[in-house]
Amino acid sequence: MTTQLLSTEIFTPMRQAAQVLHDINQFHPVDGQWLPFDDLLKELWSLGTPPLESLSVLFGVFERFPDDDGAGVLWSIVHGIESLPYEYDALLAESYRRCPSEMAQIMLTRLAKSEEAR
Repeated sequence: MTTQLLSTEIFTPMRQAAQVLHDINQFHPVDGQWLPFDDLLKELWSLGTPPLESLSVLFGVFERFPDDDGAGVLWSIVHGIESLPYEYDALLAESYRRCPSEMAQIMLTRLAKSEEAR
């Protein structure tokens, strides 16, 4: 019995959020290249709402690269988190206390301004 392929495309099964978050947690840019990290973030957001535990991994990126915006890629974390249905201000403040970072400061400022506007 032989099996025929119906398509020449390679099927890549969707990874679980935990697998993507693991790769995000392990990521370090090589030669200043952040595009692979951008791909990881796109993959994470494409899976729908990530679990609440993802916030600690994403804020951990800010802590690992406190003076960097990842060639603009870390803005995807800012926008992605801001679109989530979670209250994240306490976790963000805790992350900032552990390791002040440029991106966490930006998010804290944006939170403060949005509260003032209410």
